[in-house]
Amino acid sequence: MTVLKDKALVKRRSKGELTRNQILNAAIEVLATQGIKGTTHRAIATQAQLQLSLTTYYFKDIKELVHEAFVLSSTQTVSRAGAAWLPAFNLLDSYTKTQLKKVALRTELAEKLSEMATSYLYTKIKDHPTELAIEQLLFTEIQITPKLRELAQIHKQALITPFIQLCSYFNDEYAELDADIMLTIFTQLEYRNLVLPVDEIDVNNIHQTVERIINWIMQLKR
Repeated sequence: MTVLKDKALVKRRSKGELTRNQILNAAIEVLATQGIKGTTHRAIATQAQLQLSLTTYYFKDIKELVHEAFVLSSTQTVSRAGAAWLPAFNLLDSYTKTQLKKVALRTELAEKLSEMATSYLYTKIKDHPTELAIEQLLFTEIQITPKLRELAQIHKQALITPFIQLCSYFNDEYAELDADIMLTIFTQLEYRNLVLPVDEIDVNNIHQTVERIINWIMQLKR
C-alpha cells in the first residue's frame, strides 16, 4: 500500500514539474514578444494553453514567475554557449604554447576559429531567437529589481568566461580586456541580425567581422 502511495506521489510531482516548466517556457515566449509589462498571468496562461488558475497556483507572484523565466532562459543560453566553444578549446589544446606562437599556425587556426564562430552565431540567431530576445531584454531591464540586475551580471560573467579562456591562449596579460571587446562585438552581431528574416541574414558580413576580431585577438595583420 505504501509503495502505491509513493508511486502516486511521484506521478503527481512529475506532472506538477511538467506543468511548472510549461508555464515557465510560455512565460519566456511572452517575455520575448511582449516585454515585461505585457507578461501577465493571463497572457502566459493563453500561451501555455492552460487555465489561468494553474499559473496563479504555481506562481502566485508574477514577479517571481518573470524572474524564474529569465533564470531558465539564461541557463539554457549559457549551457549552449559553453558547449559551442569546446571544439575550439580542444583544437587549441592539441598544440603547445610554443607552436601557438608561430604565425603560420595562428593564421591557419584563425580561419578555423572564424568558421566555428560564424557557424555558432548564425545558428544562435536562426534557431534560438527567443533566447536572444530574452537576453537582450535582461540587459535592458536590469534596473527593475536588484534580483534581475544580479542575474544579468551572473549571465554576462558566464558568457564572457569562454572568451577569456580563448583570448588567454594568445595574450594572457590582456585576456579579460580582449574578451570583453570580443563579446561586445559578437553580441552586437547577434542583436543586429535578430530583427531580420532568416533569409536576409548576411552570413558573409558576420564572417568578415568575426574574422577581423579573431585576427586581432591572435595578433595577426590581415
